[in-house]
Amino acid sequence: MPDGFILEIEEQVGQPVAAERKPQGRTRDWPAGTRIVSADSHMLEGDLWIDRFPAELKDQAPRMVFKDGGWDLSIGGKSMTPQPIAQHLCQALECYPGLTDVNARLRDLDVEGVEKELIFPQRLFGLMMFGEIENKPHVFGAYNAVIAEMCAKAPKRLYSVMVPSYWDPEGAAESVARCVELGARCLMIPLKPGKFDDGRTIQYNHPRMDGLWAAVEASGLPLAFHIGEAIPTAEPGAVGVSVLTQMQGFRQQWAALTFGGVFDRFPGLKVVFVEAGLSWIPGMLHDADMIYNSFPTSVNPKLAHPPSWYWRAHCYATFMTDPVGLSLMDRIGVETALWSSDYPHQESTFGYTRGAIEAVFRALPVEDAQKVVGLTALKLFRMDD
Repeated sequence: MPDGFILEIEEQVGQPVAAERKPQGRTRDWPAGTRIVSADSHMLEGDLWIDRFPAELKDQAPRMVFKDGGWDLSIGGKSMTPQPIAQHLCQALECYPGLTDVNARLRDLDVEGVEKELIFPQRLFGLMMFGEIENKPHVFGAYNAVIAEMCAKAPKRLYSVMVPSYWDPEGAAESVARCVELGARCLMIPLKPGKFDDGRTIQYNHPRMDGLWAAVEASGLPLAFHIGEAIPTAEPGAVGVSVLTQMQGFRQQWAALTFGGVFDRFPGLKVVFVEAGLSWIPGMLHDADMIYNSFPTSVNPKLAHPPSWYWRAHCYATFMTDPVGLSLMDRIGVETALWSSDYPHQESTFGYTRGAIEAVFRALPVEDAQKVVGLTALKLFRMDD
């Protein structure tokens, strides 16, 4: 390892940008019964909205057009992707064939031994990031339909994540039912959901949201929060600051659901926290129990269990490589950990996926490692039905 590095997977060090990587071939046979599932991978949206918007709203549809060496995302003629950033994204990962071409993707998965993937968006996070989204039913309805079509090109390999009507909890049952009809295996809502039509800020721990939680619980689908909504600055170190802060965990979202009594009201709700790793969890659980213990007359509502109890009863987290998190698995719960490749992002394991999986087997007993690298995901996301 280079001096000063604490990365523990040898093949990880010195990887080129994702667009220049090659899939890592077979290194050894995994123990009998092992199945490899990525609980977080990505596909790039094309220009999917314009043809699916009502005629009277087509001028307001997001556009995704390749020009000047990169994918330009715009709304109403206003570009949301400065040309240098779009060009950089293309060179780094967005022009890699596997991000848009299903057959190219499957070839990579086959080499790296990944049987199935749960597919999250790419640029949809950009729409969530840049303020209030207009025409939400059409924006997310179109995305849901298209990601269903993409995953249908590789049945039993690719499984879709879709966005229900988080902005309209009263109508969430119909929205969630439509996602189920389209074949969703997981639902996703923003970290920063914005405002209701009446101008009030959407707060996930407000009773007004109970219609959404009830619909998700009834569907049996897990609900995901995914990093990717932080706006990077143009100051020195922007990439490091942006990625590092996003990967520090989901304390706000978990606290809202736990301390807000959402898990008590909806005991069947399952929530997945995606791409922030595992190591943030033990400290959060300790702090949550400390707060509940130290403020007995202030914390309201009164919970049926200590806050930390809700993690193992309701929650999961994905990681790519996390030696610290794996060493704390007794505090996290092996049944709550989900390995992912994050294919084909810069921080993904693409190019050393087999080395990343080997690290899980080195850290955990075989049966526990097999749960983490695939068996838990197969059950949670219903990938074997």
